[in-house]
Amino acid sequence: MIRGAKGSRQFELFGWMAVVLGAGDSFHLVPRALALCTTGLDSFAFQLGLGKWITSVTMTVFYVLLYYVWRERYEVEGKKSLTAAVYALAAIRVILCMMPQNQWLCDHSPLIWGIYRNIPFALLGILVIVLFYRSAKEKGDEAFGWMW
Repeated sequence: MIRGAKGSRQFELFGWMAVVLGAGDSFHLVPRALALCTTGLDSFAFQLGLGKWITSVTMTVFYVLLYYVWRERYEVEGKKSLTAAVYALAAIRVILCMMPQNQWLCDHSPLIWGIYRNIPFALLGILVIVLFYRSAKEKGDEAFGWMW
């Protein structure tokens, strides 16, 4: 999609979203598959934790890119405070993911830190959903309207 975008910023962004999602998920899916086919998940705690950590950050980037797809698809101009909110939620999420209290590389990471780091992530996701919902409904966009 990136190479075949032919100048369409929206399709290029979709391509980058696919790359970010695929690359990020591979960091936790490959060790998981390897663990399940060999000695088990407990033997791969470090690799799985590192993979979940990387995936958490790349999923945040994925949602920021999706926000830009929304801007491109519906020709949104301005909205600096909305863009600032997207970046703020993404930054808070990444900062929370980087905190050592997550104990990513241990066998069991604290549940409460999973909740903390997912609050801004959930808010970011809800924000993007609402933006697409409103715009698709307003513009009669059937391609995106069915998702809601």
